[in-house]
Formats: sequence, structure tokens, C-alpha cells
Amino acid sequence: MTERLILITNDDGAWAPGLDALARVASRFGRVVAVAPDRNRSAVSSAMSLNDVLRLQDLGGDRYACSGTPVDCVLIGIRAVLKREPDWVLSGINHGYNLGEDVFYSGTVGAAFEGCLQGARAAAFSIDTRGDLAVGETWIGTFLERFESMNLPPNRIWNVNLPQGEPKGFRLSSQDNRKYHDMVEERLDPRRTPYFWIGGEMGPTYSKGPGTDAESVLSGYVSVSPLRLDLACPEVLGRGAEFDGIFNGNAR
Repeated sequence: MTERLILITNDDGAWAPGLDALARVASRFGRVVAVAPDRNRSAVSSAMSLNDVLRLQDLGGDRYACSGTPVDCVLIGIRAVLKREPDWVLSGINHGYNLGEDVFYSGTVGAAFEGCLQGARAAAFSIDTRGDLAVGETWIGTFLERFESMNLPPNRIWNVNLPQGEPKGFRLSSQDNRKYHDMVEERLDPRRTPYFWIGGEMGPTYSKGPGTDAESVLSGYVSVSPLRLDLACPEVLGRGAEFDGIFNGNAR
């Protein structure tokens, strides 16, 4: 049997401890090649560098640093480094949760989605900022042992979040809702000219609805959420007659 080929990346950068942890645990399941950003690229979502020259630095031992985004790393990793489609694309271990609407901003999740678009089985991994990566490795290892046992429909990934302490188990979870505070903060530079800082100092608050990713992970479970690239709304698509009456009728 051909050895499984695994591409890993992240958005925290090629020297992040979480990438080392993911490489160690993934190496139990095949050949691991890491292509990760050469700096922190958090919150860039699925951004792609269409107008910038990209540089690739060979760090040795099947590890590379790329000057681009996490999505760039996946594309360059597949097209220029591996030169073939990998079996798995794994992203993380991110320093901090990716829960609820975080997934729309996360470079970690964006990289996993790109791996899925390129035909690989893909997952994104995140852990509490106070979490123990060694504990996280153990549970991610268990997850990867069973990774291929539960098939997802096309264009789907797993989004996995690990709690602060020793998990109580895995929990299949939906997406929660979250609210950020101090989203845009205005400050003055030394010349008294205003500038803006997006994010502020306060973290998000989550609704923690029953069965959601935030409720699961904040209750001490590994939250495992299936996410899909298809964002269409079936509940609206089923209202075709109403749509035609409004948009294709004679009313002006």
C-alpha cells in the first residue's frame, strides 16, 4: 500500500509550536510535508495572493516557509512541492479557538477548505490559548486514527476545537454564534493623528447554544463540526414560487 501523503499548514507561522505538534502526531499516519506562512497570518480567511510574488524557503526535513497566506501555502504545497494531490490536508494546531462565525475569518479553517477544494480529505485543529499541546496531540491522534472511517459528502471539512484541560470525549457539534467587543478601536499616534486597531483587547462572547461547538468545548469536550463550502440556503431555495412572484411578476 502506498504511504499516505499529508500536507500540513497553519496561520500562526512556520515556527509555531502548534505546527510542530501537528507534524508529530500526523507523522504516525504517513509522510508529512509542512508548508506554512513565514509570519503570523491569523484572520486572513481564504485570502489568496494574486498580485504578489511568493517566496518559498526550504527549512529542511520536509518543512517550508512561504511568504503568502495559508491558502497560498496549500496551493504551493500541492502544485510546487508535492506536485500531486495529497491524501490529507491538515491545518493547525491553532493557538485559540475557531468557533461559531470565527470560521469565516480563520486562516486555519481557510487552509483546510482549500485542501478540500484541491481534492484532499481536510481538517482544521484549534486549541484553547491555555491548552496543553501534548494533551491536544493525544486527542488529535485518536481523531486521525478514525479520520477515514466517517465519510463526509463532497466539499466538507472537519473543524476540531480542543478544550483547555483533559477532554471528556468527542462531541459532534453545530456552529454557535459569537459577538466580538471593541471591534474597531480608535487611537492617536505620537503626532496626534488617529489610527484604528481592529480587534480590541476583549475576546468574544459565545451564545453557547445546546449542541454547538462553543457549548461543547467550553463544557470540556473536543468539539467536532462538519463544515461545508456550499453556503446556499435550502430553506429559501424551496420557495421558488414566492421568488418568481416577487422578482419575475409584473409588479414594478
